[in-house]
Amino acid sequence: MRKIGFLVLAAVLTAATASAAVSVKLTGGLTYLFGNDYNSGVRGTHDFLKDNYESVTGLFRPLSLGGSGAVEIIVPFDEGLSLGFGAGIYRIASNNRFDYAWWVYTGTESYEPRLTVIPITLNLHYQRPLGNALDVDLFGGAGGYLMRFENKSSSTSDFFAYDREKTFIAQKMVFGLQAGIALEIKVIPHVAVVIQSEARLAKATYLQGDWTEEESWFLGNRREEGQNGIFWFYDKTDANGTYPQVEFAKTQPSDPAYANVRKGTFDLSGISAAAGIKITF
Repeated sequence: MRKIGFLVLAAVLTAATASAAVSVKLTGGLTYLFGNDYNSGVRGTHDFLKDNYESVTGLFRPLSLGGSGAVEIIVPFDEGLSLGFGAGIYRIASNNRFDYAWWVYTGTESYEPRLTVIPITLNLHYQRPLGNALDVDLFGGAGGYLMRFENKSSSTSDFFAYDREKTFIAQKMVFGLQAGIALEIKVIPHVAVVIQSEARLAKATYLQGDWTEEESWFLGNRREEGQNGIFWFYDKTDANGTYPQVEFAKTQPSDPAYANVRKGTFDLSGISAAAGIKITF
């Protein structure tokens, strides 16, 4: 990550010194993930509980919406054409708690995921005027997306005073594509207000990271940890239906009720909407 940052900085500085019309764009807004195996698995747990227990409280909240911010240095090289060197961050979090009961038996399943992504992008910009004070900017390119995913899940029940808590932390660099459109409204010389939307395509097909598991019940407790935990996805089938599931474990989940077991996919593809300012020097 540090080497990539140095390369981006060197490229930006080189380009900036070679041009007298360098622009800096600062934006902030919202980002949205289309979906991934993680969301499907948590929803599957919610649906399994609803179909198998008398009372279930708690709504499914997907890991999908969060805040974003970015900075981009834009260097023109031809009429209407520029190269943009950018970096940013977006954070997405969620909290799911499902309480369930059957007769006198009660339990809880909870998930607390946190996702942080640092995109480093190279875009080609094509900008044209729409009026005296309004320009449109079409842009697209490639990027590296450094993601950090953290998940804390727990299972508790009053049966034998059972409690289990698992954590999983993984980091990975994912390469992808992005494209978008921006409107620039010139408010004063060299300064414009920017409103833009952007779509991205990036996917992590394998997540491996650090994990811990703590389990306790009325006869005692245990704790395990390791560095080779894997994000797994599978279908669980019972008399009431088939339910997608996720698990974070060193070895592949195995059970007669499990099918289509595979390493989970974490899809970073989605859209962003942002506003900010662009300053031209």
